[in-house]
Amino acid sequence: MLAYSAPRCDSLPEPPEMPTEPQDAPAASPLDAVLRAQAEGFGLMAWVGAAMLDHAARTASEMAAFARDEARRDVEALGRLARARNPEQLADLPASYLGAKIAACTDEAGRLARMTAETCEVTRRRMAGER
Repeated sequence: MLAYSAPRCDSLPEPPEMPTEPQDAPAASPLDAVLRAQAEGFGLMAWVGAAMLDHAARTASEMAAFARDEARRDVEALGRLARARNPEQLADLPASYLGAKIAACTDEAGRLARMTAETCEVTRRRMAGER
């Protein structure tokens, strides 16, 4: 019969010492996290500011071109008014002028709305992290 012998106590490894206080994993300080988030926010704010300034510049340029074109059309309408030689020609001028003016303003409003929507969409994608 085989005899069982218990291991000797002096041959066992020493148990590890248990800490008396909770040990936190080394982590960056909360201040570091705040500073990183703040830097990211400042970068995003700078980008949004630049995007809005670009949009304002493009909008101002578009509106200046529209005003120039409208002034040219107004001068042409005044020229037609000055060249009118009979009442029938005069009667046709207000309707054609107003129709052209309304169409031009509608087109310009649509163009400005598309420009604004594009800027807002690009800004939304950038802020959402999409590229």
